Amino acid sequence: MRRPMRPLAALLAVTGAATLFGCGIGTDDQPRALPVSTSTTTTAPADGDSANDRAAAVLWFVSGSDVVPVSARLPDRELGTVFNELLAPSDATLGNLASSIPSGTQLRKLSLDQGVLDINLSSEFQNLAGPARQQAIAQMVLTATEASGVESVEFSVEGQPIRVSSPERGDVTTVTACDFSSLLPTAQEADANRLSPATVQQLDARRSQLDQRCVRR
Repeated sequence: MRRPMRPLAALLAVTGAATLFGCGIGTDDQPRALPVSTSTTTTAPADGDSANDRAAAVLWFVSGSDVVPVSARLPDRELGTVFNELLAPSDATLGNLASSIPSGTQLRKLSLDQGVLDINLSSEFQNLAGPARQQAIAQMVLTATEASGVESVEFSVEGQPIRVSSPERGDVTTVTACDFSSLLPTAQEADANRLSPATVQQLDARRSQLDQRCVRR
């Protein structure tokens, strides 16, 4: 069941803008604050512009008990722009899927340090427990690790680090996409959920990537 979303209210001034999707990111000696765009939905194209000129980014949402990818057209592929759309998706992005991220959750800050991305969220995220919380974490981790240079993810709420639940390892402070590979639907489940051919293709590619990268316990 889709949750109603409110537009993001928080504006964050940051420096050192970096485009993560579609390009590599170097590591710094100090954590790098990443740009958090204030745009929450794609805007109408200007004269001479078209939807095809927008950047394609892969975001992850919920279908039943699974998490599945969606290709969205956004103004750019900065990770802040992508996360704003993930937290408050437009109808065009969400389609018939749902999000387990609580309505009103805002992005406070993104910081990247040697491949580890810290996602700092507003307090609304704490209004979530159980399987839905695990799905919400999976949505953000799988979306973040679509970006080149992001290997693992840590979470904070209002600046305070939190532990999150991994289906593979229990409560931990740092997670990777491998921790949530079990939440991707199988080929049979994808067929039963009538997922689009494009979504199935993206799922197959990500599952193959994780099968090669992840060490099964």
